[in-house]
Order: sequence, then structure tokens, then C-alpha cells
Amino acid sequence: MKKTILALSIAQIAQFALAGGAMAQQQQQAAQAGGEVEKIIVTATRRDTLVQDTPLAITAYTQDTLANNQVKDLATMTAMVPSLVVEPHSDSGGVHVYMRGVGSANHTELGDPAVAFYVDGIYVPRPQGATALMYDLNHVEVARGPQGTLNGRNSTAGAVNLVSGAPSTAKTFGSASITLGDYHHIQTQGMINIPLSEDIALRIAAIKDQHDGYVDFLKGSNVQPGTKKYGAGDQQGARASLLWKFTPDLKATFIADYYSDTGAGNIYLAAEPKPGQNLRSALIDTPGTLDQSIITAKSKVEWRPMDGLATQYLGSWSRLKRTNGSDADAGFYPGFKAENRTEWSQFDSVSNEVQLRSDSESPLQWVGGLFFFREKNKIRFDIDRSQISQAMLDQDIASGSVIFVQPTVGQYASAMSFIQGDRELHSKAVFAQASYDIDPMWKVTGGARYTKDHKFDIGGQNWACPNWPDNAPRGTVNLTPNQIAQLVTPGVGTINTHNIGPGGVVNQQTCGNIYGDNTADLKYGQSTWLGRVEYKPTKDILTFASVTTGFHSPAIGDGGATTKPEKLTSYEVGFKSDLFDRKLSLNLDAFWMKYKDKLESQVVNNTLQNFNAAGASVKGVEAEWSYRPTSADRFSGNATWLKARYDDFLSCDVDAARANNQSCGTTAPTVNVGGATLKHAPTFAATLMYEHDFDTGKGRITPRASAHYESESFVGSGAFNTDVPGHPGVKQQKAYTTLDLSVRYEPLNKAYTAELFVNNATDKAVKYDAIEICTQTGAPCQPTQQIWAAYYNNPRTFGGRVSMKF
Repeated sequence: MKKTILALSIAQIAQFALAGGAMAQQQQQAAQAGGEVEKIIVTATRRDTLVQDTPLAITAYTQDTLANNQVKDLATMTAMVPSLVVEPHSDSGGVHVYMRGVGSANHTELGDPAVAFYVDGIYVPRPQGATALMYDLNHVEVARGPQGTLNGRNSTAGAVNLVSGAPSTAKTFGSASITLGDYHHIQTQGMINIPLSEDIALRIAAIKDQHDGYVDFLKGSNVQPGTKKYGAGDQQGARASLLWKFTPDLKATFIADYYSDTGAGNIYLAAEPKPGQNLRSALIDTPGTLDQSIITAKSKVEWRPMDGLATQYLGSWSRLKRTNGSDADAGFYPGFKAENRTEWSQFDSVSNEVQLRSDSESPLQWVGGLFFFREKNKIRFDIDRSQISQAMLDQDIASGSVIFVQPTVGQYASAMSFIQGDRELHSKAVFAQASYDIDPMWKVTGGARYTKDHKFDIGGQNWACPNWPDNAPRGTVNLTPNQIAQLVTPGVGTINTHNIGPGGVVNQQTCGNIYGDNTADLKYGQSTWLGRVEYKPTKDILTFASVTTGFHSPAIGDGGATTKPEKLTSYEVGFKSDLFDRKLSLNLDAFWMKYKDKLESQVVNNTLQNFNAAGASVKGVEAEWSYRPTSADRFSGNATWLKARYDDFLSCDVDAARANNQSCGTTAPTVNVGGATLKHAPTFAATLMYEHDFDTGKGRITPRASAHYESESFVGSGAFNTDVPGHPGVKQQKAYTTLDLSVRYEPLNKAYTAELFVNNATDKAVKYDAIEICTQTGAPCQPTQQIWAAYYNNPRTFGGRVSMKF
């Protein structure tokens, strides 16, 4: 049964003062009326500054702009931000976020993202948070490059901050919209702001978004009628915000936020589809299920105890809960079944930050603070594997019945279970940053942060039932002891002797093995710092140069293995300008980022392994522009040139070894992959958007076109981006272009807005991730057989939207 939104009240964290928000809205309206580029206030420097006055590579969009681009979450705004890639995944409800070719491929409780995600300035630790719906926002801001001084750990690639709409005591107002589209897509959302007094205001917003799945069930799939297809979405959210002005110098904002996702998750599809094959289809023996929720309570208190001094407290408590199931083999090897299940999980986090900053027009501006963060995770993740005989498979295919049946006596069954009952992180930090105006044109900034972390796992368990899966290819006569141990035997009580099954008990008797110990204890401290010089020759031109450091937390892996922290030094030169009477905004940014002990993650023999690469160098140039030559025409876009390469790095190519009938650690060679391109780092990428207003006398019609181009990029796992023997280009995404189109209508009285849209109009299939599913021990492929799978973007979708403000 589908959940309904129950969450209401209490309140909101606004990232800027209420007066600042009103000023920003007035500036935006004035800019649009006069043909100027829209102005947005951001908070990336812990102060309210216009984007064009912020000495960072930062992109920001208002809620109206996001809606006009059909953005509903971080994944759907990738083309709008230079070098941003959001990669979907199936077995955790999470995503991998990359910027400038840098990210984290570990979406489990074992790792941390490399792009920090914030909501109203408060850190969201789990990558599942990046899937939350964007609605009723003031704006979203994306800062690229390391943000280690003010944002701290795990922001080596950048930081994303969603700033929700602020309550207002000025008047009652609201908004509502409905979107309908193919795949039975329906989205409804609404917001209302209610002043309760001259000093108190309440703002409530809610959204529900659902659609059918994009992946068809092939004939023979083991699914019941009405089963959700993979790719189906069913998300909902609610937020209540309360603003209370206790005195002119003291005010507080509170928020209660709820989000849930009960869709079907994603699934790998063929990375090497055969001619005529329907790419978006799969042979399914495990339907996708997901039940994920995030509840968050936050508070923000602002106090000005005296002239020239301001204090701020940011606090939050959050709980993420998830269960899910997914088809890990995706039907690529009929008669073999691999099913992944999160039996239970809970991720609790508490964050506290206290800031003290100057609040005057003095040449010296400073901010300092203390940060405390705790996270406690617990999860049980199971994998069941089964394989039927060739004779039974042939019989099923001939009869046209379900392609997979439960194994019987003499066939294979095995399982794994990862039980983490108490995995915790305790983090604390102190930071300070100051800027000094030498004169009206020159400014210098310096800052530093020290972080002290403690990560530990108490009693974590890895179960292999009865051993690490080593299923034999069908037809194998001479079995190893491990393979014999996995055969289903009579008289045991269950037909799947070693399958755990949903909710099954895991112990030495039921598993046929003892567990491996995951207990680990890791303590470390790290300093990060920033130095920056700004030069502003005119009020409409800003240039800056900076040196910044950052770090990514070391990881704890299966078996209690640990890594070193990833460290980074970044050199950056930027140029921001408002030209031609502020009709053109043009921003340029050149950077060189040097990584040491870069963290990588890869699945090897069914375990997610974390390890440190020797290092990497990322160089690039980014450009962003927004041009309004007339009040009716708008051009905007971005472009990136990127060279992201590993430095000297000795490793073993798991995929090539498999293709050559070799094994890493024994017969396969170790080679230096220095010079190999990082994942999601195309040499060139660009987005171009144009829209024009046509005056009809009764309103205006605005057609819009947005095209995104990327050159060839590497999307495979691991550090090897060379061709795999027998599978040319399987790890690459060829150069491609996607196109989004829309047309909207608004009457003169602006009572409503109506829009028609087509996303991915040319139905281009784009790979986001590629993996060889037979590399893992236990997949019963022939020794040199490889089956490649990939995650893809969404297919072409179309729909219409009607919205109104009151």
C-alpha cells in the first residue's frame, strides 16, 4: 500500500536573513523587467553574497528556473552545472555524484560521498539524501572544487546546498502545480505561507511524484501481474517551516522535513546490446522493491548581541531507514539467480554548528565556528545465489514458462550476509576565515580548519553460506570442494539449502560457516586551509586566485580493512563579469587539482573494496554565461574542458585478467595505470539553452530549447579505461548530444503558467556506469566469458505542467 504524506509543521532553516531574501526577490524582478540577468544571493562563504560577487566557481538557480527545466532532483539538473554527473544505482536507493571527474563509487555504509550535500546549510551524510525531491526552494547552489575550510570533510569535489523557501510575516501567499506525462507520470505540489502574527510565520509545502517504470519485463520473467517495473518512481515529501522573531536581534527558524521513496529502484541493462534488442528490457526473477524514508528536524538561531557581531546556531537530527530488494544478475545468465536485499537499515545523525562572525562594513570581515557531528549506522544486507541445471533450463525455455525456478537436489544454492549492528562516526572541527579589504579593488582572504574524526565498527559480521560462492558453469563434471558444499542436499528441510531468504535467520547452523569479523577502530585528524586574493577593477568585474586544500575521510571496509585519507591541493584562477549594461554575465574558471592517496572503490570477489590510488591530477577550464540581448531573448549555457588523469598507480586490471583467463593476485600482471583518464571526465562538455518570449496581446508564449553535448568519456569501474579484450568500447560512452524542448504560456495577469515539454527528445541512450557482472567469484560464467551491464539515463519523456501563484 502506498504511503501518504503525513508530515506537517515545524519549520525551516533559511540560509539568508529574511530581509536579504526579500531584497533578492526584488532584484530578480527588476532584472527581468529591464532585460538584465537574474541576481541570486548565495551563502557559500557563510555570508549572503550575490553569485557574481562570490569568489568561487559556483552555480545557482532559483525554483522558477528549476521548474522551467523540469528539475525535480539533483540528477535532473546535471546539464545545468559544469562537469556535474549523477550516476544511479540499484541496491541502496542512492547515487554517485561526480564533479570535475571526481566522486565516490561507494554508496554503502562503508563509504562517504566526495561531493558534500547540504539542505539549508546542514550536512546530509548519506548519498541517498541527494535523491530527495527539490521543491519550494529559494534556490540551489553548487560550489565546485574543494570546500574544506568552511564545509570540512568529504567536499573534495564540491558541495551542493538546497536552500528552501523562507517563511514571511509580510502576507499570506502560496503556490500549486500539477504535472502529467507519459509512463503515467503525475506530480502534484503546493505551498502556503501564513503569517501568524507580526513576529511569527508558518510555511508548509508538500510534493508527490510518481511514474511507471522504464524497463519492460521480457517473456519468462518471474513476476506477478501488476509488479512495478524497474525505474518506477513513487516519491513524496513534506516540509513545515516556522519563523519566530523573539526580538529585533534574536530570531529562530525551525523545520520538520519528511521524504519517502517507495519506487522500484534501478537495474543494470545490456552494455553491449545485440542488434534489434530492446535496450530497456530485462529478464527479471527478482522484482525491484524500495521502502526508504528520511525524517529530519532542524533549527537555526540567529542572535546579534551587539553592533558588529552576529552569532548563529545550526542543529539537526536525521533518521534514514531503508529496505529494498533488487535483481543483481539482471537476467543476463538465464537459470542463474542473484538477489540483493537490504533486510533492514537505519542511519541516525546529529549535527551541531556554532558560528560567530563580524556584522559591519569594516574592511575586516571574519567568521569562525565549532562543528560537531555524530552518525550511527546499522544495516543487514543479504545476497542469495542459485543455479538450476541445464536440463531444467532447457525445459523451461521450451515450455515458455518462468525462466528461473527454485533449485532442487543436486543444484547450487549459496548466500552471503553482511550485518553491521553498530558502525559510528564522531567528528568535531574548529574553523576560522577572514577577509581584508586592502583598498576598494584588492581583497585578501585566509582560512583554516582542523577536523578530528573517530570511525569504528563494533561487532560487524560477514557471513558466507557455506563459503564464498564458487558456482560451477553448467555442464562442469569435476567439482571443487567449495562447489560440492553448495549443492542442495535432500532431507535438510528447505529446498534452497544455503539460501537465506527474506527474513531468514543467519547463524552458524543455518549458514554452515562461521562469520568474518568486521570490527575496526580508526582515528585521524586533518588540517585544511585556504588562501585567496581578489581584484575588482570595476564594480562589474571580479577576478580572484586561490589555493585551497581538502580531504576525504578514510574508509572502513569489509573485514575491518582501512584506508588512508584522500588529500587534495587545488589552485584556481577565476573571472566574473556583468557586461553590456548587465545584460551578459560571463564567468570563467581555470583550476589545477592535485590529489594524493585518492580513494577508489571496486567490487572484487563479491566484496566492496576501498583502496588508495597513488594520486591524480585534474586540470580544466569552465565557462558559464547568461545573456539577455533583449527583454524577450535569453541565451545561457556552460562549457568545460577537462584533463583528469591518474598519476603513477600500480594496480591489476580485473576485467582484462578475466578476459585472459587470469586472476589478480596470482597470474594476472600488475601494471602502472598512470595517465589513465578518471571516470566521468570527458575532455569537452557544453550545454546551450535559448528561449524567446512571443507577445500575443493576451499573454506570452515562450518556446525553449536546451542541448547538451559531451565528448567520449570513461564510465567503467576501477582505474583501467583501456579496451577489454573482446569487448571494444564497453567501458566508454561515445560522444553524444541530448535535446530538451518545451513551450510555456503565461497570461498578462500571470494567474497561471501552462507548459508542454519533451525531455531527451531524440531518445538518446547514455551510459552512466559499466560493470562486468561475471568478474565476481560465484557468477557461473565460463572462465573467459564476460557479460557487461550498464546503468543508463532515462528514455524520452513528455508531459505538461500547470502552475499558479496566489
